[in-house]
Amino acid sequence: MARPKKQIKVKEPVRLRYDKLKNGNQSLYLDTYYNGRRTIQYLKLYLIPETDVAAKIQNANTLAQANAIKAEKIMDLTNKSAGITDRSYKARMLFTDWMQVYRNYLEQKGSKAAVHWVNLVISELTNYDSTVILAEVDRDYILGFLERLQSRNSYKRAHTPLAKRTVFLYLAYIRAGLNYAVKENLLQKSPFVKINADMLSGKEAKREYLTVEEVKRLVATPCKHQGMKAAFLFSCFCGLRISDIKKLCWKHVHKNGDRWQVEIIQYKTGKILYLPLNMNARKWIPEQSGTSPDDPVFPTLTISYKNTLINWAKKAGIDKKFSFHVGRHTFATLALTAGVDIYTTSQLLGHATIRHTQRYAKIINSKKIDAVSLLDGIFI
Repeated sequence: MARPKKQIKVKEPVRLRYDKLKNGNQSLYLDTYYNGRRTIQYLKLYLIPETDVAAKIQNANTLAQANAIKAEKIMDLTNKSAGITDRSYKARMLFTDWMQVYRNYLEQKGSKAAVHWVNLVISELTNYDSTVILAEVDRDYILGFLERLQSRNSYKRAHTPLAKRTVFLYLAYIRAGLNYAVKENLLQKSPFVKINADMLSGKEAKREYLTVEEVKRLVATPCKHQGMKAAFLFSCFCGLRISDIKKLCWKHVHKNGDRWQVEIIQYKTGKILYLPLNMNARKWIPEQSGTSPDDPVFPTLTISYKNTLINWAKKAGIDKKFSFHVGRHTFATLALTAGVDIYTTSQLLGHATIRHTQRYAKIINSKKIDAVSLLDGIFI
């Protein structure tokens, strides 16, 4: 009986390897051997000790990102060996892998919020159809994905349908990923040009804010969670997001006589914010005695705040859609109403562009129209 022939195992030209660090993390790098030459490429991606479920999920996402980079590298080398210089071959990669490439591009640009949304998009696309390649993405595929988003409920406890703005953002990042493919000469044109804009239009959400009188009522109304009350009113007078207030430590608060300033890297944008604090904001900062620089300014603040805020607002006689972000909207509208110019307000809010701040200016313009209209009642 003839011996079965041994199968020759072809070695991959690129291997994903791990380098253990002193802090227990593992640094990921690509080990490439091509044309008799070995090169190492550190990916600036790290695996952390899997102490809980969140760590396992984070590591799985990190490995998926690293393997997408590895697959792209192998494609580059394979086509280089074949003498193929046209980059359109990358259009044969999985669409989910291409969105990983786009995610890496955004990460290099420092777009932290965009990276978060693209991660959500990749997860949603994987559940929808993880087999389609970039070149196969067409109008029907996009409309099918749109239908899936509109038909499924959110993963929140209430299991309500996805908000229109959330659906719009998912599709906006897919469109951006496809536009990037066109820019990189992988596609001749984006299939999004065949999508009717009316199908994707998301109405701008109404920005709730508090009037001066309503803020005064909140100040005078007791709250079940005093730390929550202090943090919310602090937001009303400085404009910080809850994500930044939660991680605000005493080392971020710099005092120089009567001048206080917060210097913090914003969670959403990843950019540093220099924020002077007025007297009203400083009033709601707790005492610092007995704390270290790394201790949080608002130590009792938790994410379970929604019901507490709503009940507090009801006690104050405020019947509005209420969330912590209303404090930020309140600061923006109060600043513009007080006469602070839109550029300065934009800087105080830490907006990436003045376009975001202009949304609040629309509110102020409508208030000016109402004020001028009062003259009609006086003289007519």
